[in-house]
Amino acid sequence: MFNKKEKENLIYLEFTELKQYGFRVIFTTRIGGFSQKPYDSLNLGLHTDDKKENVLKNRKKLYRILNFNPHNLIYAEQTHSNNIKLVNLDDKGKGVMDQLTAVNDKDGLISTDQNMVLGGHFADCVPIYIMDKSKGFFSLVHSGWKGTYQQILSKTINFFIDNLDSSIKDILVVMGPAISGQNYEVSFDLIEKFKNNFDLPLTYINESEDSYFLDLKELNKLIALQNGIIENNIYISKLCTFNEEKLFYSYRRDQRKTGRMAAFISRF
Repeated sequence: MFNKKEKENLIYLEFTELKQYGFRVIFTTRIGGFSQKPYDSLNLGLHTDDKKENVLKNRKKLYRILNFNPHNLIYAEQTHSNNIKLVNLDDKGKGVMDQLTAVNDKDGLISTDQNMVLGGHFADCVPIYIMDKSKGFFSLVHSGWKGTYQQILSKTINFFIDNLDSSIKDILVVMGPAISGQNYEVSFDLIEKFKNNFDLPLTYINESEDSYFLDLKELNKLIALQNGIIENNIYISKLCTFNEEKLFYSYRRDQRKTGRMAAFISRF
């Protein structure tokens, strides 16, 4: 699904199948940057305790390799909310050089402008790319357990339909690498909270003796289906950020002291 690309020792993943609709969908790895342990090496998160100059060097190298104009990039603050925003020209460049300038208190960005690139940072949470293959509109959503519980995906899909006049049959949903349901152990209380919040099959819950595991990708798939997304229009990466230690950072595996990958979506 996501194809591995390498240039100047930097490795990133691209979902090339979506090029047929004019979309560029990218997810980075931890390989090919300048950061030192425990952020080695392509840490792209300015909100980590890594040296800012190293993160900016990593970003500069990545933007050059991806042929991104940083003035067209936009990042959300990512506060584990279900807040989304249709960005405009005034938002260009937000979060590129300083985390404090990111789009305030948002976890989902939506664009109707071909010249914008939406970006986000991840280290276990689910990156969700949403596209209207007919109209060309696109979105990037950051969905951890809090955003999933608050149904940020549902809110974004409904925004496409209600505010952008999208047809449900034209909406594509892609979930990138994230922690898998086999590795995301949570409390019994949290499992019960999800059960009470969703009227959905419990295929997103795994139980092993007295342990409980939450599959955020599976749950977001069920949410997409419940909102009318065609199953063939849902794509889910099987890559697990927790398992693939050489390839990805993992907030859970690395006990919070870790770097961040980046997700990007744009049109060309």
